Amino acid sequence: MSLFRLVEWVSHAVPKVSTVLNASFYQERDQLIVGGEDGQIIILDPGCREDNNHVLVTTQTKYPIMEMASDIFLSTMDRILAVLSPTKLTYYAVNFANPDDTHATLDEIFCHSFTTSAWNMCVIPIDDSPSQILVQSIDCKLSLFQGDQCVFSLVPLRALQPGPIGYCQTTQTLFVANNGFLAAIKFSLMSSGSQKKINYDWSFNLGDTAIKMEVTEGLKPTTIILCRRHVSAFNGSGSVVWQIRLEAVGMAMCLYKSLQINNTQFNRLIIATSDDTLLIFKDNQLIWNCNAQMSPVSLLVCSYNKSYENVITMMASSGKIVIGYLGTEPSLYKVPEDKVIVNYADRMEQLKEIELKIKESDAAGGAIKRKEGIQMKVNIGEIGKRTIEPNAANNAPYCNLMIDFSELHNVSKLHINVNSECASPSKTFQINVGSSKSTASIQIPFYVGSKTSPTSNKVTITAHCMFTQMSVTKTIELPFKVLFEESQIDRNAKYKVTIDTAGAVIGLDKLFSEFESENPQAIGFSLHGSEKTVSIFAANKSNRYRIQSEHVSLLQIASKELVKRIGESVQGMEIGGVIPFEYIRETLDEIQELETKKKEESKVIDCRMKEVRAIEGLSLNSCKTGNMSNLTAMDALFDKSYRELLTSMDNYNNFSNKIENEKAALNSLFQLAADLSKLSRVETVLTNNFWTTTHQSLRERLCYAVRSDRGNEMAMIEKLCEHSPKELPKIKEEEEEEEEKEESIVA
Repeated sequence: MSLFRLVEWVSHAVPKVSTVLNASFYQERDQLIVGGEDGQIIILDPGCREDNNHVLVTTQTKYPIMEMASDIFLSTMDRILAVLSPTKLTYYAVNFANPDDTHATLDEIFCHSFTTSAWNMCVIPIDDSPSQILVQSIDCKLSLFQGDQCVFSLVPLRALQPGPIGYCQTTQTLFVANNGFLAAIKFSLMSSGSQKKINYDWSFNLGDTAIKMEVTEGLKPTTIILCRRHVSAFNGSGSVVWQIRLEAVGMAMCLYKSLQINNTQFNRLIIATSDDTLLIFKDNQLIWNCNAQMSPVSLLVCSYNKSYENVITMMASSGKIVIGYLGTEPSLYKVPEDKVIVNYADRMEQLKEIELKIKESDAAGGAIKRKEGIQMKVNIGEIGKRTIEPNAANNAPYCNLMIDFSELHNVSKLHINVNSECASPSKTFQINVGSSKSTASIQIPFYVGSKTSPTSNKVTITAHCMFTQMSVTKTIELPFKVLFEESQIDRNAKYKVTIDTAGAVIGLDKLFSEFESENPQAIGFSLHGSEKTVSIFAANKSNRYRIQSEHVSLLQIASKELVKRIGESVQGMEIGGVIPFEYIRETLDEIQELETKKKEESKVIDCRMKEVRAIEGLSLNSCKTGNMSNLTAMDALFDKSYRELLTSMDNYNNFSNKIENEKAALNSLFQLAADLSKLSRVETVLTNNFWTTTHQSLRERLCYAVRSDRGNEMAMIEKLCEHSPKELPKIKEEEEEEEEKEESIVA
């Protein structure tokens, strides 16, 4: 993206705008005509300094406006505005009460009706005669109109998809870019109005969809075509003169003439792309680019007054119209004719007074604050006992997140996206903001879903405004009680993580005081609506905690909650833990084994599908030949193969679901490793979204993170954590189990 920006001079917001046109109706300078999908026509005069509104006339028509053109279409009138609608071509006259009047009227002169919907049009200039208008219909048929007369109508072209059309007066050739082909037609061939399809002089396959066409006159006429991914220039014989490849999708194009350089040897054009960039070319040579801060769908170069000549007019699909220019702002300052003697002593006193006021304002807190865009605050709201949402688990409580927005200037609609493993009524929300309001709020409930069990209590809220292109993101953690309820402890669970502390153990009944447990050494939790449990044990002698569960994905959320509560209870306590690399290795092996079985099952599915198709082929041949004796046997064989195919597909889907579950468990272990590494003051990139948000495989992602492709996945993971799987001092599982038995006996 370019560092340079287009300097905005005038801007308008016109809803449902469809096309713009520059023409001169007033004081021999350009005016801007805006047409809308709702049939509204607005003529603006941006060069008028007396009227800030710049509106000369506003007229409401009955039909949506597709294109507009202005030229001498009648010999008795100077400038006429031709407006193309799907079913009509209407001619309007712009009338002023007197030459100095700043308001006009738009009067309809006559119109032509179509039986087939129109697509686009182009002006056909004729020497010493009024110009004509050529209209192309949606079924690629041409009609020519001269004033209030129809020269010919519905002359078909050899095409199905209409595209841009243009006319070269020098060679009297019509160019059409239908069906992705650029074709040239001698205009004299259509004067007869024959209903036969016209043959082309030449055609060229553009290989892309044509968006805009510009035709230049002169000794070497050139036809320039803007496509989605390239710009091509052709001479009169259909040869490619030059071509430009675009890095982004092309949106609009226009030609312009330099006011200082009178050289017709080169074509100067401006191209707008989808990445909000304006590209200025001299033929195929890029001479300047700048950031337009919008994606224009239409471009014009106009001269609205003597101070602002050759300014760029852009129209966006959202209805925003911007008139701007490149470079610095032109100097409009004039040196006063009266000679004034400056008293420098008085000026110095004035400057001192101004500086004193500025200092006093700063001391009183009156400094100007920089605008920071949309502000969002996310807070934990009410926690209910039970939700009635249809996608919630049985008897699952809910937690309302209170989201407050401020600084909503020029924001009419906010789009909110939710990213969380916990369930909510929807993942997308929309807020309509009143025109006079700068604040808004919304309340979103979160709970444990009935389909998938969450492995994290994080909720990420992203708000975006389409008009201002401003976004804001906040992340918050839901309370532990929203996900878990108290249950029985399980000392024989397979997976365990040990947390070591430098101080005395705090009773679990105090750490988790919101639950009803009275046992300081052990507490159990289960996910709402499921049988997944996790248990936490405390050992007084060794000053450590142990987290156990049959589900490895629950270790991370329980350990993080435990560490957070210990840190809140005792400030500055040193906490450490051992990263369970053996669980990561086990999960990786399980994923690889499941993927191998999935590939084998995919091969079985291919074989069964071939069998089914072969049996179907035999059945069809038997029906054709009339040999129905073996139909019963083939029916039984087909039934057997089809059942085996369904069984293989079910197995394939089961393997896919298991792989997804194992990947979720692996992501949870990655986050657990990151949390435990952080306790040892080691920052690692290994988090729960380490590779899920990419299209890379785990090995590719690990090779990228480690900057090496040597070793297996486990070696890379250990390297990212920057220490090997060693036990913490004075921690042995045998001692821990004996201590728990002694404590249980004493209890």
